[in-house]
Amino acid sequence: MTSLKKSRYRFSKAELDELLFNYNQIPSVLPHNKPKSVRIWDETLRDGEQTPGVFLTLEEKQKIAQFMDEIGVAKIAVGFPAVSTQELEIVKTIKSMGLNHAQVLGISRPRNSDIDACLKADLDEIVLFMPISDLHLKIMKITQDEQFRIIDGAFEYAKSHGLKANWVFEDGSRAHPDHLLRIGQLVLDHHAASMILGDTVGVLQPESTVYLMNLLQSNLKWNNAPTELGIHTHNDFGQAVANTCAAVYHGATLPHVCVNGYGERAGNAAFEEVVMNLEEMGVDTGIKLEKLTELSHLVEKIFALPLSAHKPIVGSNAFSHESGLHINALLSHPATYEPINPAWVGQKRRLYLGKFSGSSAIVNALETKLKLSDLQIPREVIYKIVQDVKDLQQQSSKEEKMKLFLQTKQLVEKMRAGINDSEFFRIAKKHAAKYLKNTWADEDQE
Repeated sequence: MTSLKKSRYRFSKAELDELLFNYNQIPSVLPHNKPKSVRIWDETLRDGEQTPGVFLTLEEKQKIAQFMDEIGVAKIAVGFPAVSTQELEIVKTIKSMGLNHAQVLGISRPRNSDIDACLKADLDEIVLFMPISDLHLKIMKITQDEQFRIIDGAFEYAKSHGLKANWVFEDGSRAHPDHLLRIGQLVLDHHAASMILGDTVGVLQPESTVYLMNLLQSNLKWNNAPTELGIHTHNDFGQAVANTCAAVYHGATLPHVCVNGYGERAGNAAFEEVVMNLEEMGVDTGIKLEKLTELSHLVEKIFALPLSAHKPIVGSNAFSHESGLHINALLSHPATYEPINPAWVGQKRRLYLGKFSGSSAIVNALETKLKLSDLQIPREVIYKIVQDVKDLQQQSSKEEKMKLFLQTKQLVEKMRAGINDSEFFRIAKKHAAKYLKNTWADEDQE
């Protein structure tokens, strides 16, 4: 692996703008109500922790929260105080850190007991959530009218105790529009801090996301309510980032994100991808972009979930090149095969030598590693080096590489496993053996 020596061409930004046509900036493409800025709402410590096999300690949550605060995150959902005494204490401790920029949030069902737990955690602001699709209502055995009264009561209770309350339409993307709008108007009438559309199982497409953003903005009586509109997406069909950005381009100012796209099932909208897409479209996120890769690697290490090399923005291959044609062009100017300068996001460019290397890559590698310029090596000698480099890679053992791959994959799966069956049944047997004694023999045989 080598780096890139000084480019052959230097262009000003104005010159590059002339040379590279940007279809994203065509007036007819740009939405009329795209906000100038957004406030990033991070869910890594809450929804991200729901990634199977992940468990975060207080110290780990504090470390991530502190870093997020330093790089400009506006809101951080840090936990669910009503889940347990331990979780309540974790949320309370993070709140007591006195972050300089970010608002610390705890989530709560529309129940007085949940809201009381948030009060015990010394929170100033909470996030009320409840699934509103007819499927969930049927399972919960409540009517739309009953749900309306439950949510109304929760807002009244929260406000009476001095709490600022946000609202998340859980499964809002599958709710009947009439019920969605009815609950939305209730939330606005309570002057909620924000109203977040939840695409809980990731079924939306960008077009339907835009439809829902327009539905909420056009059919509700906002009456100068201080309520911000936001979006919470999941990646079940690979659309989380696209849907989040589509929502922002059509009026949402509170995008929910998780670092590295972590989260339950297929994950959530990736922090670094949402931020860079918005910035590229001229939306100020308030985030220190040069810290994105550092944040990604910090969370990757704490979550113990290795990133794909091809992960956009922060992956090890995001700015890596091996093709001889590409490297030759990069030597003229990086913009030929890179959309942004890797340094903007705290990344580095990597040039690899291998099967697809050409003479330009070889000369660049020699000049870079030897700290020389204008090496006068005959073309035929360079050609021999190129051939030997290609041959060396192709002669390497695929069998050994596959063996290492399988071993690594097994280790990663082991890290992600969580509590296995034998551990679970050992705990169950300890407490419930007399109730399940007739089943242990069958279980032991399995």
